[in-house]
Amino acid sequence: MGIRTRRARRELAAEIQAHIAERAADLMDAGLPEPQALQQARREFGNPTLLAETAGEVWGWPWLERLGKDLRYAARSLRAGPLFTVTAVISLALGIGANTAIFTLLYASLWKPMPVPAPRQVYQLWRHAESGPWTGDFGASYVLFQQFSQAGRDVGEVFATGGVNPRKFGAEGVSGERVTGEDVSANFFSALGVEPYLGRLFEARDDSVLGGRPVAVVSHAFWQRRFRSDPSVLGKTILYKEAPYTVVGVAQPGFTGIEAEAGTDVWTPVTSSVDKGWLTEPHVNWLRLLVRLRPEVPRARAQALFERALRVHMADTLLPGSDPHWRSVLEAEHITLRSAAAGLATTGHKYEKPLLLLMGLVALVLLISCGNVANLILARNSARAHEISIRLALGAGRGRIVRQLFVESLLLAIAGAVGALAMAAWGAQLLISFLPHSEVPLAFDLRPGLAVLGFTAAIALATTMLFGLLPAWRAARGGSRLTLRSAQRVTRASFGGRLLVAGQLALSLVLMIAAALFLTTLRNLNTADLGFRPDNVLAFDLSFPKGTPAERLRQTYTQIRERLETHPGVVAGYAWPGVYGRGGWSGGIEIEGHPSAPGEDNEVGIIDAGPGLFDALGMRLVQGRFLDTRDQADHPLVAVVNESLAAHYFGAEPAIGRRILMPGKPKVAREIVGVVRDARHFGVREKAWRMVYRPSSSDQGGTFYVRAAGPLAGVIRADVAAVDKTAQVETIRPLIADVNDMVSQERLTATLCAILGALAVLLAAVGLYGVVAYSVSRRISEFGIRMALGARRADVRRLVLRQTAALIVAGIVVGLSAALALARALSAAIAGMLYGVTPGDGLLFAEAAALLAAIALIAAIIPARRAARIDPIVALRYE
Repeated sequence: MGIRTRRARRELAAEIQAHIAERAADLMDAGLPEPQALQQARREFGNPTLLAETAGEVWGWPWLERLGKDLRYAARSLRAGPLFTVTAVISLALGIGANTAIFTLLYASLWKPMPVPAPRQVYQLWRHAESGPWTGDFGASYVLFQQFSQAGRDVGEVFATGGVNPRKFGAEGVSGERVTGEDVSANFFSALGVEPYLGRLFEARDDSVLGGRPVAVVSHAFWQRRFRSDPSVLGKTILYKEAPYTVVGVAQPGFTGIEAEAGTDVWTPVTSSVDKGWLTEPHVNWLRLLVRLRPEVPRARAQALFERALRVHMADTLLPGSDPHWRSVLEAEHITLRSAAAGLATTGHKYEKPLLLLMGLVALVLLISCGNVANLILARNSARAHEISIRLALGAGRGRIVRQLFVESLLLAIAGAVGALAMAAWGAQLLISFLPHSEVPLAFDLRPGLAVLGFTAAIALATTMLFGLLPAWRAARGGSRLTLRSAQRVTRASFGGRLLVAGQLALSLVLMIAAALFLTTLRNLNTADLGFRPDNVLAFDLSFPKGTPAERLRQTYTQIRERLETHPGVVAGYAWPGVYGRGGWSGGIEIEGHPSAPGEDNEVGIIDAGPGLFDALGMRLVQGRFLDTRDQADHPLVAVVNESLAAHYFGAEPAIGRRILMPGKPKVAREIVGVVRDARHFGVREKAWRMVYRPSSSDQGGTFYVRAAGPLAGVIRADVAAVDKTAQVETIRPLIADVNDMVSQERLTATLCAILGALAVLLAAVGLYGVVAYSVSRRISEFGIRMALGARRADVRRLVLRQTAALIVAGIVVGLSAALALARALSAAIAGMLYGVTPGDGLLFAEAAALLAAIALIAAIIPARRAARIDPIVALRYE
């Protein structure tokens, strides 16, 4: 690498000494004595070591040699101060690690490209509405998929997926396992560019409605795990959803589907795995559509084409015969081409906004950490002032001093980044723990790849610039003004250190206000009135063998409910499809004898309720009675409604005995036998819809809800097995878990904001304590003089606290201004994340400021009391 050898160094040193000796000889010839001649020659020649280094630079890479020397010196210097080093590294590891953890989850869930060719050409045909009577995502029917495939031939290839779901699976004739399955169009693999590892993937004939024998493709990971890499799996018959499928291929290694959070085990064609009626019904939206655009096709052109195709589909198929409310819902829909380079990223898109917000807040924590480390380095450099003065006096340039101190900061940042990578893996898992329960196990790839390593390295370099440059520049600039005999006496704190602490306090206040906003939101959501009591309620679903007769299902549900209620204090009921989150299904009703006005909104939510449901949920009866065992699905034709429906249609008149016409062909009239209090079945943020509860037929299944004071999971499994051994109990879960899952975004944001706010305040308090303590230690002589001149201990204590209070007030004023400005700038973005509180809530701002001021004053009291206890006699002798 061109580094000088020892021989070359010796030759250069000998040549320098020869030049000095030659000049000394000339001076002795001029009449100077030998000692004076040698001294004069050395003075004229200059620093031999510096000249040797300069002359030897032509032989190698001097910057690399200097960097190596700086690194070795920096390592020795940091090793000599272990307390400083450990404190700085931990501060940086916390800040960098929190950033890396959130980036890791964002990258894994939203940004990591699929392992397919040219993933950036893949887009989701996202059918959604951002305004109107119903906002959110819409699926697509198989009819719409076929029309989009035809319309998009000139711009790319459209393909479809029915979503990733848990499925019953068996390889030896018994469906006792659960796997992750996905129903896809036949061109799914070819459009993505996925190749087979064994056998073949789907072909056009596999998607024929007439079909033939259903076929399946398994993932490489599932083939290795379940079939132990047996190549004879090809042609084997498996049971998938309790139906026989023939395995025709194994997908390429590394490809596990298009959902980052869920790895697919088995793929089947959509036409062979659903009710055939779904393939011709344009109102059954169960597919998600994607397209691989041709390289030369602009995204805007393709989006306009599919938007026109959607409008044609609506005009020809959906809008004719629609009621006014449903027509307004359809007309608000649009198609957006959303990048699917990372797959559908369902969870990533859902949590993108809170995670990006948290990443911004974590960046503030990193800034506070950098401020702490900068203050530590400033104090450490002040203690090294004598050393720096000597180095400057010996010929070191200011640039060399700055570089040396900057290398020390770089080493600290590298050590912090290494610790951050270890913390990031744990932190990412912690973030995942806040995500809601899913029937499909979450399977994010959180291994630190090049993107994560590059992000961490960039953060480490940025933090080095933030906390390393200013202290290094100040040390090199101030060191030249110090004498070699003694250090400069300091009578007041460093302005730079006080400025850093004020900035830390300001940033901490911003984080505290953010935490207060989201904690208040979470409290409001948790205490909101749902209209039912989810506490002490267990929910579970049942699954039966395919083809179980409807009469047997009805008997089983009835017997299970009756058997559960034989236990003391147990109340049980069931409903379809569910009472929270899923919230039933909707339809338009009419009041018998009162035709609807043109354009009237008659949309209601409908839940099929079994006996005991209202008691199990703790819903309150307002008029009439609940549904009970005397009510069947078809006789008598009765229903229970909620207060909103009764008030909307009947006003102050009694609703009991009135008849409503339910949707269907023909419409069925049901008599209202009860009115219950409003309940928010669609989520705590949603309004209380007008609801109709009709007797359940039990043959379509449903979810059981069991209220009990103690543990009941074992009893439930035993009772179900005693009634019907073929019935399988799916996951038993508390109903409160479903409620909590609906506010998982708010819980994630609030909890992490609280943690970040507490960490920021702790770091700021430590930084304030350090600055005040260091200032007190440097002002011992001043305090001694004041006390010798008559100042009391309380006067010294007040002096320190008064000066510190000014610093605290400055930080709080800046922090309040910054928080208010951010609240106004981000009000539109975060308003949808808040509930029951506004971004500029003055009371929350005042409470956060008061709490921060109290914590900061407590941090300052300790050094202030220490200053008041100084002995004047000892202090006057202090240097």
